[in-house]
Amino acid sequence: MNVERSSLPAVARVMTGWLLFGAGLLNLATGVDGTVYVVFHVTVTLGGVVLLTLHRIRPGRTEYAVATLVTVAGFGFGLPPVTTRCCLAGYPERHGFPFPFLGTGDGMHADLRYLGADLVFWACAGLVALAGTRAVERRLPERRVPVELAGYLGWHGESHAYAAQHRTDENVGGLT
Repeated sequence: MNVERSSLPAVARVMTGWLLFGAGLLNLATGVDGTVYVVFHVTVTLGGVVLLTLHRIRPGRTEYAVATLVTVAGFGFGLPPVTTRCCLAGYPERHGFPFPFLGTGDGMHADLRYLGADLVFWACAGLVALAGTRAVERRLPERRVPVELAGYLGWHGESHAYAAQHRTDENVGGLT
């Protein structure tokens, strides 16, 4: 039962990784439409790669905290008004990056597709930050506390592992 329970998140992670990687790469291969388009799809592609290699990265609490911080902060910093061209032309103040999903001015208007795209973008940016943080942390010197082993008493077979055995103490006799 435990194997089945732990394999479902792994399958979901791998399937999501392939989806993001494939969609990002396919959209980059079919055409380029500005800097925001390229940044979005490169980030989505890299997020898919990180999801596919997450078992090798082995992130810890620090990396997950950095990923969460980048996701939330990036989404929050994208909320000030943006004045780029968008489908929300009737709403003079548009909020969101890379895609403006919230229009204000003549009332409030939200585009849920762009909101979802922004959430995916910032989640992938968080995954890329997670991988980058892990790469930097691997290069840092170890931060382990030295342990005093002078008073350590071995249990079970540990004390016998360092003792020299007499040749008559073998379980198969007569082979010497």
